[in-house]
Order: sequence, then structure tokens, then C-alpha cells
Amino acid sequence: MDNLKNSPFSSALGDSVYRTAKSTVLEYGMEDHLGRGVVVGLSGGADSVLLLYFLLEYRSREMDFPIVACHVNHGIRGDEANRDERFSRDLARLLGVEFISVAVDVPKIAAESSVGIEEAARNARYAEFEHIISGRNDVESVAGAHNATDNLETVLFNVMRGTGARGAAGIAPVRGNIIRPLIDIDKRVIHELLDSCGIPYVTDSTNLSTDYTRNFLRNNVIEQIRQVLPTPERSVSRLSRALRADDDYIIGVAKEFLDGCSEPLATELLKLHSAVLVRVIVQMAARCGSRLESVHINDIVRMLSRGGDFELSVPGSCRFVCERGRCSVSSLIDGTYSYLYTISEGKNEIAEYGSDIFLTKDKISLNIYKNSIQADISSAIICGELYVRQRKDGDTVFYSGHTHKIKKIFCDLKIPKSLRDAIPILCDDRGVVWVPGVAVRDDSVPAGERAPLYASIGIGVDGKMPEKRFYTAAEFRINKSAR
Repeated sequence: MDNLKNSPFSSALGDSVYRTAKSTVLEYGMEDHLGRGVVVGLSGGADSVLLLYFLLEYRSREMDFPIVACHVNHGIRGDEANRDERFSRDLARLLGVEFISVAVDVPKIAAESSVGIEEAARNARYAEFEHIISGRNDVESVAGAHNATDNLETVLFNVMRGTGARGAAGIAPVRGNIIRPLIDIDKRVIHELLDSCGIPYVTDSTNLSTDYTRNFLRNNVIEQIRQVLPTPERSVSRLSRALRADDDYIIGVAKEFLDGCSEPLATELLKLHSAVLVRVIVQMAARCGSRLESVHINDIVRMLSRGGDFELSVPGSCRFVCERGRCSVSSLIDGTYSYLYTISEGKNEIAEYGSDIFLTKDKISLNIYKNSIQADISSAIICGELYVRQRKDGDTVFYSGHTHKIKKIFCDLKIPKSLRDAIPILCDDRGVVWVPGVAVRDDSVPAGERAPLYASIGIGVDGKMPEKRFYTAAEFRINKSAR
């Protein structure tokens, strides 16, 4: 174990590896993540061992930041797994790095969640990393040891599954708070460097098996490819960069589209280029916590093309709904609006729905909001407190000399049932005062007796329209002609 204290970056090969990884860190803005402290996934394998050495070297040469090593024992390989844990603990101790080990029953998790062992193990690891981060103030990021060969395997695997550009782009260098500094380094180079320095590491015996698809690709297919292309990692890395850039641009276009209308009309969706349409559907689902596979996307596009209302269940206990021509994704668990807010004079922040409601004696500017509406409610006699709530059965509002049922108003405007509760109804102790976008209660108060009073709603605070937000009936009046 004495060689564990040696730096692998003093040789020419080590210097080349260090410069490559440093370039990756700088190119993808990983220093910001490092500065907030990192949890290193330390399996004891060659990749994670070199990653830990690199981060320590980077901390020594470039900038100071906290490092915590975490080993997750999956409970799969018995004594071999325990050996890996002991090795990882000893390595961290000798290098002076804080070490945390966690035991997880992955086979049980896989059985209960109906996923494969590999996926269950990956999910368990990242769940443990996030658990560590949530309980500390000195680490906020996760450093993973994925390398260029891992990326090559992932690209081949995804292409064989018929994936789109995002899957064919392989492993992202940065995803959320996860960084991968070794993503541009060939796995063979990692082994060569550690072996040349005499730095030991452990080997997972299951990596040599061809029972798993990825192992088959690694041990058979890729080795055959090397017969005609010695370094396929380089070619695939260039492909990954190009596809990520293209995909990022198209996703940006999709997000701009949804920023303008988070629940778009089916007719507007079908006008989009197919590449943008797919990303819009994926983004709509993601905002609800759903991760779509190609089969779900294809089903949604097919139903949109047929026209008419429909509802499809999608992963994550969510549903894609097209109702009266308007599309949305909502949770099957919590898809309803339920609220009651007392409204006082001045600004009333409704953070839950990304809105502000004002009660003022003068008109105000609402230009900072993505959507807004204002009404003069001085003609109504206010009885008691003012508050906003979702509609209720039997709600009515009196205006133009008649009592109007709010249910019928919403039906006539073709407001989707799923959004009717999202229109905040201003009420007092006597009942409905204002239905935004419809009318203010008229109590025939003589003009001379009216005190100036305005109610205003600003939706989309700081110009950002939230996924779950308030609506006004005026939005459906505007869009009625488009249907």
C-alpha cells in the first residue's frame, strides 16, 4: 500500500492525463462545482481511484475545496464487495480524505422497484450521495468517474436501442450537480497510468462476464471495433459533443416555446418541426416529474395527429391530457388546485402559484409579469374580508342585470376542466366579487358613492411562468378563435 501515497501525475503520461482532465474541468465550468465541495464516488476500481487522485492534485495545484469519499456496498458480490470497501477505506485514510461507507441491499431494491440490478445500483448510489449532501454544508456536488470508454459503451448501447440525439450523445460531462472530470480519458490509459506508478486498485469480477449487455459490448464488440479503429473513444467523443450542442439548441427552442405557453394548443404543437415537438413534449413531462421513453412520445404524437381530446398515462404517475384542444401534463397523485388566500390592501404574494395579487386605490403597472389582469371593483359592495379561492359548485356572479353561473361561463369559454380551479375567484362574505377575465359583481351602487378600488393579478413573477400557476378567463377568450 506504500505506493498509494505516490502521485500518478509526475510522469509524462500522468502529466498528459492531468492536462486533459483539467481542460475538461475548465471547458465545462466544473470549477464552480468543485468550489462548493464534492462527494467522490469511490468504488475502489481504477477509474474512481484515479478520479480521487486527480481531485487531490487539482486541489493542490489550482484551488482549495472540500472532498469527501463515499463507498456504496451494494450487497451483491459478498466477500469481494467487502474487500472493495476495505480497500477504499484504506486508500482514503492514507490520502487523508474523509471516508463514508454505506451498505445498500440493491437486490431487494431491484425486486421492489421492478428494475434491473445495474439500474437499481446506480439509483442507490446517487440517492446516497444526495443524502450526504443534504445533511452537510460543505459539499454540494458529486464527482463521478465515468470516462471516454464508458461514454463509447453508452453511445453504442443507446444507438442499438433506437434512441434520439440525447441518448446518442452519451454521458454528459455535467448533469445537474454531477461532474465527470475523466470523461475525455480512455479507460486503457487510466489502467496504464496506475499500473506504471504501481498504484493498486480492485477489479469487479462481473465486469469480465458477458451476461450483461454493456459487458458484452465492452469485451466483444468494442474490441472488434478496435481492429479497424484503434481509438474509437476519440471519434465517439467528437460525435457526443456535436450531438449535445445540437440537442441543447433544440431544447432551448422548445423551452422558449413553453415559456410563452406552458399548456399549448394541440394545433400549435402540430405546427412545430418534429424535432422541436418531441423536445416540447419531453419538457412538458419533465416539469411534472415524468421521464418519457420514445414509446410514450410516439403515442402522444400519434394521438395529437388524430385530433380530439385524449388522455394517456405516462411514467412518474403522470398523465398527458389534451382537453378541448389544450395540452398539459399533470400528476395523477396531486393534479388539483386547492387554495384560500386572504387579500389585504397592497401586494399579496402567492408564491405557490408564482403570482402576486394587488388591492389598491389606483391603477398600477403590471408590465413585469408574463400575464396579468386588472379590474375596477369599486362598483361592488365589499362585505367583510376579501379572499381568493378556487371555484365551487353553485358559484354565481351578478352582472349586466343577471345572475350568471360560473360553471356555464367556463363551459362557454371552453376552459378545460383541469384548469377551471386554477382561475382564482375573488370573494367576500356575500359571495363572488370578481371572476378575472369575466366580470365584476354589479350591485348598482350610485357613482357618487363608489370608492376607488382596483384588484390586480400578476402571473409569472420576474417574468418566469411557473408550471402550476393561476390563469384568467381572458386567456381563453383570446385563444378561442385559434381553436
